[in-house]
This record gives sequence, C-alpha cells and structure tokens, in this order.
Amino acid sequence: MARTANRRQQAAEQATPQEQNIQLFRTAIYVRLSREDNLSDSDSIENQITFLKEYIGTRPYLQLVRSYADNGYTGTDFNRPEWQHLMEDVRNGDINCIIVKDLSRLGRNYIETGEFLEKICPFFGIRFIAVNDSFDTETVEANGQISVSLSNIINDYYAKDISRKVSTTLRNKMENGEYIGNWEKYGYSKAPDNKNKLIINPETAPVVRMIYQWRSEGISYMGINKKLNAMEVPSPSQYKANRGIVTNNNQKNRIILWNKHMVTEILKDITYLGHLAQRKCAQSLYAGIPTTIADEQDWIMVRNTHEPIIEQELFDKVQQINNATAQQTKANSGKYDHLPKEKNIYGKKFTCADCGSIMKLIRSFNTKKTKVYFTFKCPTYAEHGEKACNPKRMRKADLDEVVLTTIKTQLAVFVDMQKALHQLLTTEQTIIRQSGQASEAKALKAKLDQKKSVFSSLYLDLREGLLSQEDYAQTREVLLEEITRLEIQLEEKMSAKKENDKQIRGEKQWAALVKKYMNAKEVSEDMVDTMIASMKMNEDSSLDITFNYMDEFKAIMETVETLRKEVA
Repeated sequence: MARTANRRQQAAEQATPQEQNIQLFRTAIYVRLSREDNLSDSDSIENQITFLKEYIGTRPYLQLVRSYADNGYTGTDFNRPEWQHLMEDVRNGDINCIIVKDLSRLGRNYIETGEFLEKICPFFGIRFIAVNDSFDTETVEANGQISVSLSNIINDYYAKDISRKVSTTLRNKMENGEYIGNWEKYGYSKAPDNKNKLIINPETAPVVRMIYQWRSEGISYMGINKKLNAMEVPSPSQYKANRGIVTNNNQKNRIILWNKHMVTEILKDITYLGHLAQRKCAQSLYAGIPTTIADEQDWIMVRNTHEPIIEQELFDKVQQINNATAQQTKANSGKYDHLPKEKNIYGKKFTCADCGSIMKLIRSFNTKKTKVYFTFKCPTYAEHGEKACNPKRMRKADLDEVVLTTIKTQLAVFVDMQKALHQLLTTEQTIIRQSGQASEAKALKAKLDQKKSVFSSLYLDLREGLLSQEDYAQTREVLLEEITRLEIQLEEKMSAKKENDKQIRGEKQWAALVKKYMNAKEVSEDMVDTMIASMKMNEDSSLDITFNYMDEFKAIMETVETLRKEVA
C-alpha cells in the first residue's frame, strides 16, 4: 500500500494544475447544418451529435446537459434559433462549456466567430472546444489562436465562395431568360419538365385578363379589389394556400382577401406581356451587400421568354391610367401639409386582436379642412369591411391616455411590491440566522468539495494505471451519484439566495423604469419602445397590453408570495 501511495503522490506532483483539481463542466453540444453545405453523411445532424457524445463519454470532467441543433441555417451569422437558445442558457449559468465538431459548425463569418471566441467566451467563462480542429480555450496558446484565426478566415472565404458561385449561376439563368422565382407568377405555372419556364395557368390567367380589362374601363384599384372579393376569387396568397404552399404571406387563420397592393402589382408587371424582369432585389454575401431593392436600370430584363397573357395595346392603356392616377395623387399630397401631423409611436407593436393587422393611424379633416383628427383603425376592416374583420377604431388622444395610465399603474404595482419585498426579506434573514441554514449549506459545500477532490484523484489513478478501467468506471459512477446528490441538496439550500439574486436584478430594472417614467406627463416613443412588448385592440375597444421585463416582474412577485408563506 505504501508503494501505491507513493506512486499516487508522485503522479499528483507531476500533473498539471488542471489535472490536480479537475473542474466539472456543464457541457452543451452544438451542431449545425445549412442548406448550402455540401457535406458527407458523417456531417449530418445525427452523426455530429453521435460523434460529440462519444468524445464527451471519454472525458469524465464533461457533463452533458443538452444538445442544440440548427438544421438549415447558414453559418454566415449567429441569428439561429437554437444558438440563441444556447446563449440564453449560458447567460442563465446552465452551460459553461460548448463543444462543436469543427469551427465551421460554429460559424463561417471570420469577424463574428473571432468576436465570440476572444470576447464572449472569456466574459461568460465559457470553455469552447472544436474537436476536429484540436482547439480548446482551456489549453490554447498563442500559436493555437493563430491556427483558429486561419480556420475562421478559411471558413469565411468558403461561405463567400459559395455565395459567389450561386450568384453567378443565378445571374446566368436570368440573363438566359430563365425564371428563377421560388413560386410562379400569378396567372402562370411552372412547366412540368422545366421549372425555369413559365406557362399559362388556365385557372388564374383569365383573372389577370379580367383585372386589366376592368382597369382599362376606368375602375379604381379599390373597385377591382372589391369586385374580386365579391366574386370570391381566391387572391394570389390564398390560391397558394389552397394548394398547400406555405409562404410568409398566407400563414394566417383566415381567408386572405384581395387587397390594393396585390391589384396594383399585377397591373404594372411586364411578365404578363411575355417578358421577364428579374433581380429586382439584390443580395451578395461575397460582395458584402445585404438585401436591397435594386434600381430599375439594374434589373435583368429579357423579352419574349414565355407566352403573354395581356396584349401590348391593353397593357399600354392601363399604364396610362395608372400614371394619371399617380400624378393626381401626387398633386393632392401636399394640399394639407399646413395642418398638423402625428407619428405612429406604436408601430408594429399595435395590432388588431382579430386579424393581426398593424393598426393604422389615419389623419382626417373637418368639412372646412381647418381641423385635423387622428384615429387608429383596423386596415383590414377599412378595406374589406365585416367580411374580413370586426370594426375597430380609437382616437389617438384616447389611446395615449389609456397607455400612459396603464404603464403608470404597472409601475405603481411594482413600487408597492418592492416595499413588501424588502420587509419580507428582512424577516427571512432573521429566520435563516436563527435556524442555522447557512451553516448547513457551508457543511454541504465542504463535503461536496471533498467528493470532487476524490473524483480528481480517481482520474489520476486511472491515467497512472493504478486502477483498471472496470474499477474506475464503477467507482466513478458511485462518486458521480454522490456528487449529484450533494449538488441537489446544496442547490435546495442555496435556492433562496439564487432567487434573491434574480429578483434583485429584476428589481433594479423595474426601479430604473419607475425613476424614468413614473412622473411622465405624456406617452412617448421611447416609453413605448422600452416598456411595451405588444398591444392588441379588441372589438369592444379594450386593449391587451403586454409589458417588457414581465419575467423579472413575475420573479419578484413569486418571491414575495414564497416569502410570505415562509415567514407566516
């Protein structure tokens, strides 16, 4: 036994500081697969997870908490749902180690990836491991940082190279007169044997002809809109939805009616003359260009690419009417500029509770055009009536007053709750000191540290050959169970402190809001942006207002209720 003890002591003296005191890491697996990746089967989501689980399984200091997978998301930015979920868990302290198969799974943007490794990881105390790149922030040195930088640059170049190749291919198709849209134009279908060729759709082409004919007869956009809805002709978005095609525009639990925008787009589209005008929107990762609306002179136009629906004479006549209408609208636009205007400070946050449309701020005038009124109305009802939605309207002045009162009421509730919280915390601290809970937590912490120390020695014995793999596995399992049990007991003892810390953070946030807005005389854009998450207007003109920071507010409220029970 003496020789064994001596060997163990010698091994411990030669071990690195990390080996002498092994830290257990709460580990997350992160995997990603994007649509542009041309990878082998081994890079599938499932195989990435299996590979990383095997890696973790051979390292007892890594305790897997959960896996996060972004399937179908590009690596050129970090705006991915599971990555955001992972970072939220990091901020909450649930994760302090992230493992990926290689750096390209983390991201292909050199600057953002470098920012994460060099600033975010140290700030949150995250250990980051890229297995195939042999990169570990726990052990990396200067030459390792250089290697990572080169890998990031290569990944960035790879993503931009893909972008360049895709952009070039698509441009060639457009210049050859091939249609590259995801969905066919209304009035057309894609040819069964060639998805880049448009053919006339016998169901929808007659509707396009009818729209042009009505417009040539002088019927207004809104008039055409109403006639189509009265005839129950499916709108372009509804037509897609009826065929099971899901788009951003038809994911609503209601019939999508024709509207002015749909009609005006059809009435100016040269596609119906048999020509193609593409690249109206431009985006280029390799050139650093985000999605932008292209100028008309930059469109790629090719004539006579498919069969026309509308003859040139009718198209020209309709354009003359459209231009005359636009000029008249422009002439009238500045007529009432001398009267007051108001900005919609609620923006997209204020919606109709029934149809989901953004409530629109309408400026109206008295008969003599000497006074102006501002009213919020549901645009769906205003355009389509009760066929599409229920009537909703509210004067802006009334809305502002309701919102300001509601915000101040919420802040006043917090002030009252804050007073109760401080009184209860004082009482609870007295009870804790009297019950000796603090000393019990301290004893548990000491016992837990002792078990972790034994665990570290166990790992050294395995490395030095003093324990067989079988003995190590059995002892490791027992120790991990004891460590987990002690951690749970300590967590229960410390939960009151954690909840206290959480409510303190929330309390500071709400206290800052009280200081900033409690004495406000009117609602402001800054107040709405800071305080309100969403607003919905119901048919009876009541408002459903959801505030920001409600998770923190609820945490404080739950703490108050818990403390009341504990001190009762």
